[in-house]
Amino acid sequence: MSWEQQVLDEIDRTADELIGLAGDLIRIPSENPPGDCTEIAEFIAAVLRKEGVEVDVLDAGQGRLSVLSHQGQPGERHLVLAGHSDVVPVGDVSRWSFPPFAGDVVDGYLRGRGASDMKAGLAGIIHAYVVMHRLGVPLNGRLSLAAVPDEEAGGPLGADWLLDQGVLDGATGAVIAEPAERTHPTIGQKGSNWFRLTVSGRPGHGSLQPLHGTNANLQAAKAILALQGLWEMVPDAPADVRELIESSKVFAEEREGYGPGIGAVFDHVTINVGTITGGSATNVVADTCVVEIDTRVPIGLTRAQVLARVDELLAEAGVEATVEPLGFRSEPNWTLPGDPIVVELVGALRDLTGEPAEGVLQWASSDARTFRSHGIPVLQYGPAELSTIHGFDERAPVADVVLAAKTYASTTIRYLGVRDD
Repeated sequence: MSWEQQVLDEIDRTADELIGLAGDLIRIPSENPPGDCTEIAEFIAAVLRKEGVEVDVLDAGQGRLSVLSHQGQPGERHLVLAGHSDVVPVGDVSRWSFPPFAGDVVDGYLRGRGASDMKAGLAGIIHAYVVMHRLGVPLNGRLSLAAVPDEEAGGPLGADWLLDQGVLDGATGAVIAEPAERTHPTIGQKGSNWFRLTVSGRPGHGSLQPLHGTNANLQAAKAILALQGLWEMVPDAPADVRELIESSKVFAEEREGYGPGIGAVFDHVTINVGTITGGSATNVVADTCVVEIDTRVPIGLTRAQVLARVDELLAEAGVEATVEPLGFRSEPNWTLPGDPIVVELVGALRDLTGEPAEGVLQWASSDARTFRSHGIPVLQYGPAELSTIHGFDERAPVADVVLAAKTYASTTIRYLGVRDD
């Protein structure tokens, strides 16, 4: 029996252990903000040490702890299985129909904050890693496991910090256990370009508007309307990624559930006005208005081009404002479908499911941008009920949690190979 089949059989045999681990992870709160991942990092480290695995816990400060482990031996290839341990806040608890940190299984679904994003996926990579260690799979290359914090808020003390330490130098491929559609891992994403717009006005008595004073809120409203023109920017995508863009449009419209027209998101700059804060009182002309904006940059444009157009649109609207970078910031980034790590994971998915599978683009951002900025080809695949991500009653199908763990294991063995000795 091949090593791959032995590992797959063992994952099936220990599926309850895998689901139990996922539940344990969910029951440890790690909301970001505030982002303290001390407890969950220590738990993961303890799980690995119990298996006799060597573990490093690296502290970036502020409760941002990363867990790192290696197995196998140096070779031509070095694969990283990665995931983040923080989750978004649960929000209004009264709007959940079950406890947000339940970590239980009901009607075939694992339930709780992080079930889909991404503690079930994190459990999957940990379990696959442990099973390969238990069985003594003679990997013909190095395998690393990295559990990082600080992803959900786009902070600098997670994957960015870890990779900057040089502990994963030489990695030739990575898989991040981010949620994905069952047979469609994500292999590229739009750039993220958040910024803060500050508009200054001249205060005065509210009863004299618009004759006296300059209302910053009104000027900000003009700016917001003017910036909708970012949508009209035309990207020029490289030739080798155009087919991927077109197939991703089709996938989005047929499988993502948003309906016809949503595929246009890959050809345009999107703009979301997230928060608006202005003025001091109802009867005072607002002297300052601050607007926080999330724009996403399609492949074929850059953040610099978008920000330059922001300045042009503001000037055309006659609005003077200060623009400052904010939060998530990355250029569009992708891994081509022909890269070995993509080929092996997609092939494993096809064999495990008996269904067509292919990589697609996503419009959101993740730690994949950080791996690619360090020259590491990466794709994302994890179990999820996509409609519940970042929402109430988050859950993930148990069957897909097991499938994901098998996919990580098969991909590892196919990508690294095994020694004959």
